[in-house]
Amino acid sequence: MKFLMQAFAFLAIFGVIYLVIMNYSDTITLQVLPQHYDSVAQTVIHSTKTFNIAFLMLAVLGAGLLSGICLFVPFYLMQTEQLYAYKRELEKSSIKTDSSSSQVKVLQAKVQVLEKALKEALK
Repeated sequence: MKFLMQAFAFLAIFGVIYLVIMNYSDTITLQVLPQHYDSVAQTVIHSTKTFNIAFLMLAVLGAGLLSGICLFVPFYLMQTEQLYAYKRELEKSSIKTDSSSSQVKVLQAKVQVLEKALKEALK
């Protein structure tokens, strides 16, 4: 699944790059602000701006990448924090098992010493 998503992302980026190269010299005129009526001159004023299509596509691609990163970074940080907490918990449990196994070994050694002392006392 991860490979499929990465392949799809690369294909999408290559598609945008292809469209940018194909439309490098083309321009588009967009209305930037809403039109308003100038009562003194008795005319309607349009606020327009001419953009290069390639620049517009790259701007949209950059905005999409930035918004995607901003959306998923908190989830990534939360997962890494949970992973570190789980690792710490595993380390604590392994230390507990190590200390309990060493306590068992000490108790076994004491039992052996007591058994030897009992056998000597019975002789």
